Amino acid sequence: MKLKGVEKEEFALRLKWLIIARVILYTIALAITYIYITKEAISLNPLFLYTNIVIYITSLISYIFLIKRRHLLFISYFSFVVDLFAITLTMHLNGGLAAPLFPIPHLLLILATCIHISLKAGVVMAFMASLLLTLLVALEYHNIFPPIPFKGIGLVLYQDLDYVILVVVCKIIFFFGAAIIVGYLSDRTKRQAEEIQEREEQLIQAERMTAIANISTETAHEIRNPLGVIKTGLFYLKKTLPKEEKTQRKISQIDKATDRVSLYIDNLLSFSRPTKLNLKEVQINNVLENSFNELPAYVFTDIKIEKYLDENIPLIEADSDRLFQVFSNIIKNGCEAMQVKEISRPAKADVSKLEIKSKNEDNFVKIEISDAGHGIKEKDLKHIFDPFFTTKGKGVGLGLTICQHIIEAHKGEIDVKSNVGVGTTFIIKLPYLLNYSK
Repeated sequence: MKLKGVEKEEFALRLKWLIIARVILYTIALAITYIYITKEAISLNPLFLYTNIVIYITSLISYIFLIKRRHLLFISYFSFVVDLFAITLTMHLNGGLAAPLFPIPHLLLILATCIHISLKAGVVMAFMASLLLTLLVALEYHNIFPPIPFKGIGLVLYQDLDYVILVVVCKIIFFFGAAIIVGYLSDRTKRQAEEIQEREEQLIQAERMTAIANISTETAHEIRNPLGVIKTGLFYLKKTLPKEEKTQRKISQIDKATDRVSLYIDNLLSFSRPTKLNLKEVQINNVLENSFNELPAYVFTDIKIEKYLDENIPLIEADSDRLFQVFSNIIKNGCEAMQVKEISRPAKADVSKLEIKSKNEDNFVKIEISDAGHGIKEKDLKHIFDPFFTTKGKGVGLGLTICQHIIEAHKGEIDVKSNVGVGTTFIIKLPYLLNYSK
């Protein structure tokens, strides 16, 4: 059971309230005990005091781990086990089988384990509670660990072996029954909550896709008209201006940029219909190189570029223009992430390196683009490809959505790994051959 994102935060919140409840309950128990021994003029058993000290120390340790959000599951198990031993010892100190609240504390602990962790954890806790109870009663019955009488009735209960066995068996059945019923209901409730949340996310996703389709349809016509005018103007400029290499190269770059704007509009429209690819044999390293060359120089200010491109990568069948858009977007995002000021990161982290790798891997071409930027928070990672989701101060959050759409249209995969303060790596896999129905 590995906790991530929202689930981890919800688990941490439950653990916080359990720690608070533990401290309050044991403080109340200590106060009641103090009032009782003062009234009855009896001495306080040191074991009871030591038990409470252990509980307070455990609660403090749990709270420290809670603040750091580390080992939450382990610290929950550890706390419950400590509670179980403390409750069992307290039962002994209050008369064993004659303890006034027996077996309510054990039952509450089992229920808390079921609700906080899972059915399986609750059953394990029921087993441990049964084992400890049986061991304690056996030691008390054989006078190895003599029972402490409560109001003079503690010793009487241990004189009838059949009665002792019946009580222990009934409590064990009670423990397991409660663990199974409450654990099942708790797990079922959690699953239903997850399903509801998943359906809500799917509904939101569908609404976003519909919004993209509507916006794309309404704006495509308005944008393409001026693009047509620009294309026509570039055509005449190319004919009339001097045939200097520098001038013609700049005009060609503007012309290609105009084509990319038109392609961007096509990508927006593709959300409402299948993506059509212009498939050709492509050398992926060339597309990566072009992605660097076409980006403005200021994007790479104070950034060191390291390329590890495998020269033995075979040609793949792909749409080079669309892959160019994917690589350019990710490279630009990585550079912008490294140019953000006041980034908190380890002292040894390389703050200005963009690393590009390409290699063969199991009939795929694998491309990795890594930056040393501020990283992406764990709770944001699962939304990174969602439409309109962005962590930037500017932008509408469609860039990576379009990238994912393009890679999936190539029957490839795109994934992201990130550590806050260390950097982010985008991993793209593209198959050598695509089997499309023509």
